[in-house]
Amino acid sequence: MTRPPHLTRRFVLGSALASAGGLALGFEFPDAEAQQRAGVVAANGTEPVGHELTSWIVIRPDESITVRIAKSELGQGTITGLAQLVAEELDADWARIATQMPGPGLSLARDRAWGDFGTTGSRGLRSSQDTVRRAGAAARLMLIEAAATLWQVRVGELRTARGIVSHAATQRAIGYGRLAARAALLTPPDPRSVKLKDPKTWTIAGKPVKRLDLGPKLNGRAIYGIDVRLPGMLMAAIKDAPGFGTRIESFEAAAIMERPGVRHVLKVGDTAVAVVADGWWQARQALEALPIAWSRPQGEPASSAGIAEHLKEGLEAREAFIGTSHGDALKAIRSSAKIAEAVYSLPYLHQAPLEPMNCTARWTPERVEVWVGTQNADAALKAAADAAGLPIASAEVHRCLVGGAFGRRGRQDYVTQAVSIAKQVPGTPVKLIWSREEDMANGYYRPATMARLTAGLDDRGEPQGLILRISGQSIVASQQPQGQRSGRDARM
Repeated sequence: MTRPPHLTRRFVLGSALASAGGLALGFEFPDAEAQQRAGVVAANGTEPVGHELTSWIVIRPDESITVRIAKSELGQGTITGLAQLVAEELDADWARIATQMPGPGLSLARDRAWGDFGTTGSRGLRSSQDTVRRAGAAARLMLIEAAATLWQVRVGELRTARGIVSHAATQRAIGYGRLAARAALLTPPDPRSVKLKDPKTWTIAGKPVKRLDLGPKLNGRAIYGIDVRLPGMLMAAIKDAPGFGTRIESFEAAAIMERPGVRHVLKVGDTAVAVVADGWWQARQALEALPIAWSRPQGEPASSAGIAEHLKEGLEAREAFIGTSHGDALKAIRSSAKIAEAVYSLPYLHQAPLEPMNCTARWTPERVEVWVGTQNADAALKAAADAAGLPIASAEVHRCLVGGAFGRRGRQDYVTQAVSIAKQVPGTPVKLIWSREEDMANGYYRPATMARLTAGLDDRGEPQGLILRISGQSIVASQQPQGQRSGRDARM
């Protein structure tokens, strides 16, 4: 696919136009966004001025409405669903809705204006639906108040529909775009105080609409992390340790430095080596030819049999956390006519998303930026800042579409690697792409789990009691230690 050498916001937003209804999905890659109370200007200065009504909504004079979305689009329609909720409470014209994905660095600079950027556990919609609905409802009240002031009428006399405020008594009507500048000067109402619509009255939310990301994905113009192109960008391939506990002892960079396109051979942490070249295939081929000496792992390697035995021990452990309890299940089972028991198990399994791990990073002594598809942009921001050795205020994450995740992109190891590489090539953007082999060998696996279900049945086969015991690895212990209480996952 041929792409222009520089991705401006105008190009990306324009090329994301859907095939029907004028719907658009916009991705901003700003260096910084200069925002004012009554107006918003795109970072590259080429977009028309828009007016911000709450931090979630920007309305422009041409009646177009941009809805900011904090959650990631992983292919499940979250961006469209959240935009529908905002448009519903705003009484907007759905054909004029576009979306924008602000960065967590900008959010942090604005006192976390868009809240939590995490998108995991199927909570993209349900964890933020109330917040975005209230933002839409608050913006609608601001527009009504602006119209009431303009026309010198009571707020209660005005109605809104499809992006227009109307006054029946005088048969006047005005579009949101013409009111936005005036409305943006008002103090937003407390979101907690606004009244939300009864879902029974919805005309946009919960209704079948064409997804905002569908057109760009069908015509190939959608920008995933792997599609990012920046001026002067180099490409990197990486090889991590072949086993747990293995480290790099040495590698012979001179053996491949004369190969076409090769620019750098770099150590990444204690366990990986990367080749940076003009093209990714050049980097990958050179990496395959690079002589690397690995240390021997310490201790006995884990085995499937050993892991299964450990999980069985968990099923027999004397102490266990009780997640949910209703009545005396054990007593009911013991007094049942029949007891049925079965053990189920699932092995470690790689999520294997279609788009392999990738991240583009640019490091300078003053700032680090990454372009990446991630399930947790907040965590990616911290990972980038830590790897860069910079304060978090000097970092930004430019969010891209995600080509499959399933939990894998909740971890930020590939972001850390990309920044570590870019730091060794100051000022030059470097895109790191994992090969499929690297992705399978060094991905994080879904935890192995074993469960035993015991049920007591009466003479008719009706269940009298049920006990489900689960033995498995904690997901949050390694990713979110704060999500544990006294060794127990808080979400159990």
